[in-house]
Amino acid sequence: MNKKTSTQIFSLLGLVILFYLLTITAAFILQYKGVEMWRFLMATTALQNIGIFIIPAVITARIFNPGKTLQVMQIDRMPGLAHIGLMILIYMASIPTMSAIVQWNEGLQLPESLSWMRDMEEAAKQATEQLMNISSIGQLITVILIVGVLTGVGEEFLFRGSLQRLMIERNINIHAAVWVTAFIFSAIHMQAFGFVPRMLLGALFGYMVVWSGSLWLAVLAHALNNSLTTLTYYYPSLENAPWIGTEPTTITIIVSAIATLALTFVYYKWVRIKD
Repeated sequence: MNKKTSTQIFSLLGLVILFYLLTITAAFILQYKGVEMWRFLMATTALQNIGIFIIPAVITARIFNPGKTLQVMQIDRMPGLAHIGLMILIYMASIPTMSAIVQWNEGLQLPESLSWMRDMEEAAKQATEQLMNISSIGQLITVILIVGVLTGVGEEFLFRGSLQRLMIERNINIHAAVWVTAFIFSAIHMQAFGFVPRMLLGALFGYMVVWSGSLWLAVLAHALNNSLTTLTYYYPSLENAPWIGTEPTTITIIVSAIATLALTFVYYKWVRIKD
């Protein structure tokens, strides 16, 4: 690893740790002041996205690439309508397949020695349910803006805009950079029973950045995924809706898998021809 790349990675890690500690401190202050739970979770989620993800990514890029921060992070331009359209088609086509993978991953049986993973999963599930304890349209919009949009921006700035970029700058194979970043992206959530689908989504976001040349396409895809999940919590009837429901049929899964692979291949070939 060359000196510049390794220095950037260590700087990024140092900033993430620093702002993590600051965020934890802010969370303790909010908790001490007795902020209502839902507002507390909204505030800490926003602080996490801005402090732990966005700020370290931008500072690192700016320090090591003066005057070229936007370009190196690939946030200097929006993706074209064709890229956005293909992203939406691929994402929508993949929903039944991803739902099936989620169910499979959630049903994995682990050895008793790893039972702590299930405990962590339950804790994360309870936190999510508290976060999604929405009782008004105003709260729904707030959750979509913070959990959907802001989380999409934050996580993509750090993982695809920084970590994946630094690996590619080091001349690591692009596919390796995408999948290693996706693995770390999923692992850092510390939810073993959602690891595989989250890693697959991370890889999809990674390839979207590589193929479109714009980080914003991954941000849009990430925000779309999180926002749809939020809407499903708010409107439970969506869990049984055709195609986007959480209980897909075998036929639906097969059609979804074929359509997803076909659309992804079309996107890849279109980018190759366009270049």
